[in-house]
Amino acid sequence: MTALFLISAAALLVLGSILLYLASANQRLFSTVPSARTLVFTGLLLLVFALVLLLQYSGTGSAVFILVTGVMFMWTVPPMAIAYLRHKGEAQR
Repeated sequence: MTALFLISAAALLVLGSILLYLASANQRLFSTVPSARTLVFTGLLLLVFALVLLLQYSGTGSAVFILVTGVMFMWTVPPMAIAYLRHKGEAQR
């Protein structure tokens, strides 16, 4: 049961972080920003659900730390990977 909580929380954390990234005007995945209000609301809702699941696994401080660390990771690595892939694609042309 614990593994199910952690896997579900990780999936919700990843999806919520990606949706919040896509709501940003500085995102580089799509040329136009989709409905930012909907993306922000959905992303925050998924992060709240992830926090609820993490609270089932650990204490309050640890759950918040895990959530914030996961969001920071998701806001750091994918943008660099997107920039690398775009640069690599432009260099091949």
